[in-house]
Amino acid sequence: MIWANFLHIYQPPNQWQEILDNVVKTSYIKIIEILKKYPWAKVTLNITACLTEQLAKRGCSRVIEDLKKLAERGQIEFVGSSKYHAFLPLLPKNEIERQIKLNYRINKFYFGKVYQPKGFHLPELAYSKKVAKIINKLGYSWIVVDEICFKGKLGQKIDTSKIYNLENCHPLKVFVRIRRPSYFFQNGLIKSPEDFYSCLKKINKNGYLITVVDGEVFGHHFPGMEEVLEKIYSERKIETKNVSELFKIYPQNGKIKLFPGTWGTLESEFKKKIYYAQWNYPNHPIHKKQWALTYFATETVEKYKSDANYKKARKILDMALFSCHYWAGGAVPWWDPRLIEKGARYLSQSISLLKKIPKKIKERAKEFYYQIVRKAFKWEEFGWARKKSINYTKKIVKELKKISFS
Repeated sequence: MIWANFLHIYQPPNQWQEILDNVVKTSYIKIIEILKKYPWAKVTLNITACLTEQLAKRGCSRVIEDLKKLAERGQIEFVGSSKYHAFLPLLPKNEIERQIKLNYRINKFYFGKVYQPKGFHLPELAYSKKVAKIINKLGYSWIVVDEICFKGKLGQKIDTSKIYNLENCHPLKVFVRIRRPSYFFQNGLIKSPEDFYSCLKKINKNGYLITVVDGEVFGHHFPGMEEVLEKIYSERKIETKNVSELFKIYPQNGKIKLFPGTWGTLESEFKKKIYYAQWNYPNHPIHKKQWALTYFATETVEKYKSDANYKKARKILDMALFSCHYWAGGAVPWWDPRLIEKGARYLSQSISLLKKIPKKIKERAKEFYYQIVRKAFKWEEFGWARKKSINYTKKIVKELKKISFS
């Protein structure tokens, strides 16, 4: 078995300085030090351009320089993505393309010639046909999707001894993320290398293993997890490669039809065609308003390209599409009123900045903002969010039993 360790690192736009500094110290630098220490260790890395800019402009440029050196040594492979970690399947096509191109432009500027992404990281691993076609058109060679996108099942046996061609989207190739080891890494449940190896018992020994995990898990979210990662690399019981290197090892003769899904889609939701529950739960009063304001903002701002403040409005709108405020707005199970307010504020501001726009449109944007914020703080005050979050967490635990260690 060959392991491709795919890490995704990202911070929301305008992250608080103390949080950014802490994440750099406890996670990013620790991962870099591990890779420096073990030259055979490899990582496929998505770093959103939103994070790259913040590192460069807020006193953390050392991380960029170290990542460049590791890429030059062949230990890191960069991939493309969306600049602000936008939830792509639910955005208009022009916004999807814009986010992808912005991401490439900014990362190319800071990383230079070593930034040559062949693969593409789907934010939240959120797959749709629409997004795949745009990624293919823009020249990316491959994507990774969660196993739920293969027939809507978790814990299913997937042949990872071959690379898949995506049906009706030639020449884009598909790799599968195995949820069990990824899930246990992501939730801090792997306490030792033995725990990791235990996760691999039901996986095809002749195939590849791709785990996709937030890089911040190692050291920041879970102190000590970086030590587990170092031990796995130091023991060399499993060979590591970057994802693109798998093309030299495995045949490209698989063919697959994918279904929509994300890293968190549950089987019960898939059956009901609720593919993106944590970011857009059907008839959810907050999600409905968030997306209504999103579409209102994207349509409005693009109608006023001749406005003197269009560039300012456009920049705020780009930032406003970060996926976190939708994810935090549902209590399925994640909940954070601060992020909900931040996203709604950015969306509303992108409209209010325009000079030529009629007053009634600005007022409508403000009303959207107040509706979202009032609803969020009401949910917080009356404990509705907490109750919903607990119930949904129980649902997750119940359904994910099939991907336990046993």
